[in-house]
Amino acid sequence: MLKEGTLVYYLMNGYVMSGKIMDIEGNAEEYNFSIEGYAGCAGPHVISSKQLHLTVFLSQEEAKKYKDNPQMYLPAYC
Repeated sequence: MLKEGTLVYYLMNGYVMSGKIMDIEGNAEEYNFSIEGYAGCAGPHVISSKQLHLTVFLSQEEAKKYKDNPQMYLPAYC
């Protein structure tokens, strides 16, 4: 389970972005969280732990591997 304040990386429109984990809810097996700095019109987006290594990455290097694959991007719209 990630901890509050862990730095993660995500892709938006082909760019590698980063932010810290916040607002973790759930248990060690399955939980939801938000990423500081990633928000839409209604505020922070809630992301499932199931998205780790799919749209949220634990290293910049891992994220860079997928920067040309739009299916791996987090949505950049409201």
